[in-house]
Formats: sequence, structure tokens, C-alpha cells
Amino acid sequence: MVRRGRFLIAIVVLAVLWSLTPIYWFCRMAFLTPLEIRRFPWPLIPHAPNLAAFYNIFGFNYTLPGGTVSPASGQAGQIIRGLQNSMMVSVTVTLITLAIVLPLAYVFARMEFRFKNSLLLALPPISTLIPFYAMYLRIGLVGTLIGLVIVDLTITVPFVTWMLIGYFRNLPPIERLARIDGYSRLSAFVRLVVPLGKSGVAVAAVITFLFAWNEYTYALVLVNGSTANTLPTAISGFLFMYPEPSNLAASVVVTIVPPALVAYFLQRHVGEMNLVDTIR
Repeated sequence: MVRRGRFLIAIVVLAVLWSLTPIYWFCRMAFLTPLEIRRFPWPLIPHAPNLAAFYNIFGFNYTLPGGTVSPASGQAGQIIRGLQNSMMVSVTVTLITLAIVLPLAYVFARMEFRFKNSLLLALPPISTLIPFYAMYLRIGLVGTLIGLVIVDLTITVPFVTWMLIGYFRNLPPIERLARIDGYSRLSAFVRLVVPLGKSGVAVAAVITFLFAWNEYTYALVLVNGSTANTLPTAISGFLFMYPEPSNLAASVVVTIVPPALVAYFLQRHVGEMNLVDTIR
């Protein structure tokens, strides 16, 4: 039993290292000077951390302590536009997904109707890429944020619906008592079921936001190179320019921050709600 426990601990430690090492590596590179990045062996911790790369990717020059000027990145415009577009797409997809999925998952979880199981079937997302591209060429949605939002919804709506169906099934059937008290089915859902399921809604919002923020394949095909470019595809532009590892690393760090803040805030919110429920 002790040996098994040690084995599980070792597996967990390896999994944590596997997940955190790339993040640490990019965070380290983001604060190094170009000279330190090219030095071997690489310093595990920056000796004189600086914000040059973060200034550069947003279009500002930065004067290093030695007087050397680190110039603004030529990719700065793409990064700024990609950050704005990614935020707009992620927030829009999250709000629309929740508006569609909450009643949809409730219906599938609480009601019985014909072809219920058949309607839950879905295609692999990548299989729809070429049909979407061909259709968007005809209707003029290639290179637009609206087109990208629609594509993201075709993935987030089925996935989050499946997730919330199980959650709604496990909630107590309080809407039946509400119907006795004169509530309509819709008012019981809005006033009782949704507040009772706030934890599940928060988790669904985090998952939807993370997917929309990190989505790369559809964005690469449908909007890359246009004014609707998103942050992941904008960052990939560094691979085709003069190599500046610190700028690339700083862009990756910037990409991590918004979803990390969203996840932290909603996770804390879920924890507070669970604590209140336990006290009650």
C-alpha cells in the first residue's frame, strides 16, 4: 500500500512538472535580454529581469540598463489587434453559448421527447473545417470575426450541452414544487434552477472561454492574415520573422494571463458558492 502511494505521488509530480515546465521556460525567457538567451548554459533564473520584451510586443522601445535600446517588434500591430479580437470573440462566444446551452441542457436533462438521443450526436470538429471554408467563401465570411464566432459556437454548444446535461440531472427537482406554487416552467428555470446550478454555469463559462481563446486551427484557416486575426495566429507570425525568442515568450505569457484570470475568478466564485451551500 505504501509503495502504491509513493508511485501515485511520483506520477502526480511528473504530471505537474510536465505541465509547468513549458510555462516556466517561457516566463523565464520573457524576462531575459537577447544576450542572456543566446548564452550557454542558460540561466535558470534571470539575473537582471527586465520588461523589454513586453514593451516591444506592444510597439514600444525599451532602454536596457546598459544603455542598449531594445526596439519595438515588427509584429506589435498584429499582437495588439489579435489580443483585441481574441477578447471580443471569447466573450461573445461565452455569452452566446451560455444563452443557448442553459435551456438546451435543461430540456435534455429533465424532459423526455422523441429522437432525444439522436439529437445528441455530433461530428468531430475538424471534419467541418473544409465545408465551413467553402461556404464562407461563397457568403463572404472568410476573414471576419462573425464567421469565427459562428464556427466556435458549433463546437462549444454541443460540448457544453453534454457537460451540463449531467449536472442538471443531479439537481433536486425543485421546479416541480415551483409549478405547484404557480411558477411557469420558464420562470422556475430562470429563478430557481439556474441560481441553484451557478457552480455548473461558472465551470461551463470557464471551459467555453478557454476554448474560444485558445482556438487555433479554424482561426488559422478562416481569418489568418486578415484584420480579424486572433492572438494565437498572430503569435505564430513570430516563427516567420527574424528570431526574437524573448518577444515570442512574452507574447505567450500575455496569452496565458486572461484565461488564467478568468479561471481564477470563477473558480474562487465556485468555491465561495459551495461553501455557502455547505453552511446552509
